[in-house]
Amino acid sequence: MIVLLFLLFFNNSELDISYNKGLKNYKKGNYKIAIDLFNEEKKKKKTFKHYFYLGHSYSLIGDNNNALKMYDLALSTKFKKSVIYFERGLSYFLLEESEKALQNLNLALKYDQNNPTYLINRGTIKYDLGLKKSACSDWNKALSLDKNSMDKDLIIINCN
Repeated sequence: MIVLLFLLFFNNSELDISYNKGLKNYKKGNYKIAIDLFNEEKKKKKTFKHYFYLGHSYSLIGDNNNALKMYDLALSTKFKKSVIYFERGLSYFLLEESEKALQNLNLALKYDQNNPTYLINRGTIKYDLGLKKSACSDWNKALSLDKNSMDKDLIIINCN
């Protein structure tokens, strides 16, 4: 019984160490090292934040296909956070799948409707899809929520 408790404690401590090392490397911009550590962690413990940081690390090194896989796994957990839909949308946009990107930004805004960053990015995707009027509406709303969220001159140039 004591051995079993020790093993459980040791395994949990080991998981925390691996996760913390991964997070530390992620924050330093060492995304490939973070990916290795998070992948090691993923084999043992599957949580929203592990999948999120793993997905974001993949995205930051330009591997958006793997990022999307991790974001999908993050969504399969009990958490449904707007940031996952936002990040998935960006990954789809970078893969030139603007329709899927727009769907995900719409979901992100469903959960966090007054997020200027989400609105700016959705506006950019809409603009890319030729939905200029709707894009301008998103950008103007973002600007009304936070006057420092984007350069007003960009709206003037693109929306007139």
